[in-house]
Amino acid sequence: MGPTINIVKGTIFTIIYVCFTIIIPVVTFSLLRGYVVEGLPLDFTQEDLNNIIFWVTALGLVISGCAFFTHSSPKQSIRRGSFALIQVLVNCLYLWSYKFSGATEIIFDLDIGDNSGFLSLNLQQMVLVYLGIYFLTIVLKVYDVIDFTINREKIRYDRMKE
Repeated sequence: MGPTINIVKGTIFTIIYVCFTIIIPVVTFSLLRGYVVEGLPLDFTQEDLNNIIFWVTALGLVISGCAFFTHSSPKQSIRRGSFALIQVLVNCLYLWSYKFSGATEIIFDLDIGDNSGFLSLNLQQMVLVYLGIYFLTIVLKVYDVIDFTINREKIRYDRMKE
């Protein structure tokens, strides 16, 4: 019954990651494309939207796949630690794709009478803060993989006792 529960857990976490990394961002950016703030439209071209959706979908699928293997693996196994480390690294690429796909820079075109210009909201620094937090998570996951490798026999012995 243990492997079946692990597969079900992996499937549930995959569905959760698909929702949070693909469905919610794609719907949000699709709705933002036609959004108008106090008469000022957001400057999102169809090419920008296609670029954002491509990277969100591609890396979201990789993250979701890693989530399945991470959460369907037994606790304290080298496989779980390895896939958790890979998942955190792909999460970093996912955040980085937001920065370079143009999703972190929101531009308002201002056309008031004879004057025109633009207002830009840059969220790239927020992405860098999240990447700093992920760096600490990477250190923790590397420690887990090393710990699971060194204490492999003890973990197996404790598992057999249960």
